[in-house]
Amino acid sequence: MKTPDALGRFRLLGGLVGLCLFGGGPAFGQAVGAAAPASSRDYFTAAMAETARLHDDLEYEQALAAVTRAKRLARSDAERASATLYEGVVLADMGRREEARASFRAGLVLTPDAKLPVKVSPKVEDDFESVRKEVQRDRPAVAQPVPEVTPRPADAPVQRTVEAAPTSPSRPVASVASPGVDLKVDAKRPQVRRVPTLSWVLLGTGVAAGGAGTLFGLQSRGNVDSAREAELSSSVDGHLKDARGQAVVANVLFGTALAAAVGAVTAYFLSDPSAEAGTP
Repeated sequence: MKTPDALGRFRLLGGLVGLCLFGGGPAFGQAVGAAAPASSRDYFTAAMAETARLHDDLEYEQALAAVTRAKRLARSDAERASATLYEGVVLADMGRREEARASFRAGLVLTPDAKLPVKVSPKVEDDFESVRKEVQRDRPAVAQPVPEVTPRPADAPVQRTVEAAPTSPSRPVASVASPGVDLKVDAKRPQVRRVPTLSWVLLGTGVAAGGAGTLFGLQSRGNVDSAREAELSSSVDGHLKDARGQAVVANVLFGTALAAAVGAVTAYFLSDPSAEAGTP
């Protein structure tokens, strides 16, 4: 059987154990809950560090994915510009020049004075600087400040303005021509190029030859049709003979018409315009 002294010590020990278990629990829970998750800035910094590591290892595809994730995590214009410029560097190293220039432009629009985050080749540096000049040229001009107008006191004297005397309308001054001076100015008449006579003759010859050739051609076609319809061989031979002769004449006339037309055009372009038009 336990003595009262031992029982008291046992109860005191039990109270201390309960205090540690039930009293320390909430404090432990509060300590655990106090550990807040990492901020978005820490995530952005980690994504940019991962981009730099992959870029140094020449893992361009994975670096592009990492910098894209960093762009989503950015919370300020400076962070967005930094991630976008790094994206342009990665795209340039992948040979995607136009996309890299677009990324450079997007980053420089946010921060016009930004610099590339890593050392690049001279070609990429030239592209970056040319994009910077384009962005600076496209930026709207800064509006000039409007000067402040100091209000005039109510008791300030009013300065009268002297009105200018009205000026009489000016009258045209007639010019006096001195004797012996001709004031008429001969207007230049445009010279009209005339068709030379030789061209008209050749053109008329060509038209006549063409008309006659057409007539003989029709007659030749009629004799061929007649030969097809004839029953006797003698009639067929006669019609065909006439058709051949008329076809030869028609071809000669057509050739003459063509030669005459060419001659008319040649004579027109080789003629002297001043000699044909004449001077008054």
